[in-house]
Amino acid sequence: MKNWQKKEKNDKNLFQGKLRPRSGGFWFSPGDVNTDEFLIDCKTTDHKSFSITESIWDKINREALNCRKLPCLSIRLENGVELVILDKNDFYSFFKEK
Repeated sequence: MKNWQKKEKNDKNLFQGKLRPRSGGFWFSPGDVNTDEFLIDCKTTDHKSFSITESIWDKINREALNCRKLPCLSIRLENGVELVILDKNDFYSFFKEK
């Protein structure tokens, strides 16, 4: 199993979601992991950093809006550090309700 596949499977379990077919490769089933609240795009890198470009964020944001979900990036860096990226307003709104 490749690193990105392990990452997606781990995120599916951690976030209690479902894996998307072909890792979101179908237009009608975007993202890598789908939960009740989030559409998650999983990223892994063999480097110490990962650049989040406007186009990466716009893609998951647009797909999440179409699915009526909150967009989320889940990133694993080379040293095993894992990060979750949410829009500031989504983060605030989501955790304010909890």
